[in-house]
Amino acid sequence: MNVYAPHDLKENLLGGVTVAVLGFGNQGHAHALNLRDSGARVVVGARRNGAGWKAAQAAGFETLRIGDATARADVVVMLLPDEEQASVFVSEVAPSLREGAALVFAHGFAVAFGGVKAGPGRDVVLVAPKGQGHFLRREYEAGRSVPCMVGIESDASGRALQLALSYASHLGCLKAGAIATSFREEAITDMFGEQAVLCGGVPALVKAAFETLVARGYSPGVAYIECLQELKIIADLMYEGGLADMRARISKTAAWGSFESGSRIVTEQTRRALASILEEIESGRFATRWLQEARAGQRTLAVRMREEETHEIERAGRAVRALMQRSNAKPKKEST
Repeated sequence: MNVYAPHDLKENLLGGVTVAVLGFGNQGHAHALNLRDSGARVVVGARRNGAGWKAAQAAGFETLRIGDATARADVVVMLLPDEEQASVFVSEVAPSLREGAALVFAHGFAVAFGGVKAGPGRDVVLVAPKGQGHFLRREYEAGRSVPCMVGIESDASGRALQLALSYASHLGCLKAGAIATSFREEAITDMFGEQAVLCGGVPALVKAAFETLVARGYSPGVAYIECLQELKIIADLMYEGGLADMRARISKTAAWGSFESGSRIVTEQTRRALASILEEIESGRFATRWLQEARAGQRTLAVRMREEETHEIERAGRAVRALMQRSNAKPKKEST
C-alpha cells in the first residue's frame, strides 16, 4: 500500500478558504464539525427547513441552500446520498461552482459510475474515511485518528494531492494514514465489502444459522446469543489482531471447529457467487439497479426493511438486549 502520513502534507490548502459541506447527514455532520474544529471556515448546504438544515443550524453553522453554499465556496464537498448526487450536481451545484473551485467526495460512487462529470479545469479528489460518520466524529473528539482513502480524479491545479491531504488532516484522518486509491477502486471495493461481508453476507449467515437452530427446537433467545450477540466479541478480536490472532485467543474447541466447518460454509459455489457479485458491481449493473430503485421511490427497499423488522430474530433480539440493558444499568442510590 502507498500510505500518506502527516509528513507528506507540505502545505495546508484549507487555510483562508471557504469549504461548503453539502449535506448534513451521517457523513456530512461529522465532516463539517471536524473541519470547523480543525480551523476551517465551513458553510453547510442543505434543503431549506429539512432535517439536515435544522441540525446544521442547531450546531451553529451558517446554513444555505445548496446552490448558494456552492457559490460561496472554494472547496465543495459532496456528501449528499449517492442516489441524489448526480441530479443535484446538474441542477444546483454545477451552475453555481466558482471557476477553479475544487470538488471533494467521500465515496467514489457518483464519479466512478458516471453520475457526476465535473469537467476540466478543477481539482476533483476523494477523501473517504474508513468509518461511519458518528464513529469518525467520536474518534476525533477523543483525540484518536481514523484512516482514510484518498484518490485524485482530476488535478487541474497541480496541487490536488495536497488538497486531499489537507482535507484528510482536518478530518483527523492523516495521523492514522491516508491510503492511496482511485475513485473506481474505492467505490467497487466499498460496495463489494458491504454486500459480500459486512451488510449482506454476515447478516444473511447470522439469520440462516439462527433459523437452523430454531427449526430444530432450540430456544430463539439462546440462538440469538450464540449466532448474533457474540459476533461482536469475535469481530473485536479480528479488528484488534487479525484472523490468526482471533483463533489464538478463542478456545481450542472453537478454533478446531472453525477450520472444520468454515470451508463447508464458504464453498466453491459461494466463491462463484462472490465473483458474480463483484462482476455486477464492476460492470455498473448494480449501480443501475440501485439508481432505478431510488428513482422509483425506494419502495422495494422499504418492503425488505419492513420484512426484516418482523423476523423472529428481531423479537428474540429485543428480549436479549433488554436483559443486557438491565444487567448493565447503574444501581440506584439508596435514599438516606
